[in-house]
Amino acid sequence: DGLEHVTEITLQKCIYIQDECLQRLSKTKNLQKSLLQLKIISCGNVTDKGIIALHKLTNLEYLYLSDLPGIREKETTARILQQALPNLELELDLE
Repeated sequence: DGLEHVTEITLQKCIYIQDECLQRLSKTKNLQKSLLQLKIISCGNVTDKGIIALHKLTNLEYLYLSDLPGIREKETTARILQQALPNLELELDLE
């Protein structure tokens, strides 16, 4: 909660990262202000619910999602994020 200057986070092959973690990140007031780039790669326990929760990161400029088998509705999830964050550059590398 005390982090004030974090502009980029990369979560790669984090088997313990789940939707609840992403929801908590997105509710952290300091991250809502400072976080500009987020990459989530090969985190098998992340689902659409966790990704949609990221809409609270209002200053997020870039989101990269790759190798996330828990994402079942990628078009719907992407649309929800784009509507909530119109300035977001969303890059998807999902099967």
